[in-house]
Amino acid sequence: MLGLILAILFIVIDVVISIWNSYNSGKIFAYRKGIGELTYVLGGFLPMSYIIALILTIILAELGYLSFSDTVFLLSFSFLFFGLAIVMWGVIATTFSAIATVKGRDWKAGLITVWNAFATIWDAYDYITGFLSAWKSIRRAIDSSDFSILDVIAVIALAIGIGFVITYVAFKEGVKSERVINYRRYY
Repeated sequence: MLGLILAILFIVIDVVISIWNSYNSGKIFAYRKGIGELTYVLGGFLPMSYIIALILTIILAELGYLSFSDTVFLLSFSFLFFGLAIVMWGVIATTFSAIATVKGRDWKAGLITVWNAFATIWDAYDYITGFLSAWKSIRRAIDSSDFSILDVIAVIALAIGIGFVITYVAFKEGVKSERVINYRRYY
């Protein structure tokens, strides 16, 4: 029971962080388009799609719409693809927070930098140690007789679509809020 509560808590936190990252990337986009787009994709869109893919996979598997092989493939694929994106985002977030710490000389930014570094190291360790196992699971799932590529593509497409809609709305709100702030500064 405790494991389920913690899993739900982490999913909620991941969703909130992905939305927050998307909103902030919209604010960044108003000033620096390239960095704003990069932070949106790696910090908002891909992590949100990952969480949605996990949620959809678990729900559809529990309802009996996905075979065991499809479920194993989706969970392992999500780990490999989105896990790498999360590690890359962690490196970028740690770098950004370290720059903010040095430039702003703020102890709170320093704590965030330490947290980001710890989380990135943990994610990288988890990714490296689980890579081979996830890859083998993908290979076994594909070779299974009950594997359906159409079901897998449908779940991934739906997860990416839902992730895009949620994070794009937050991104656009960030862009809009920054334009309002800039307008108020000049007028």
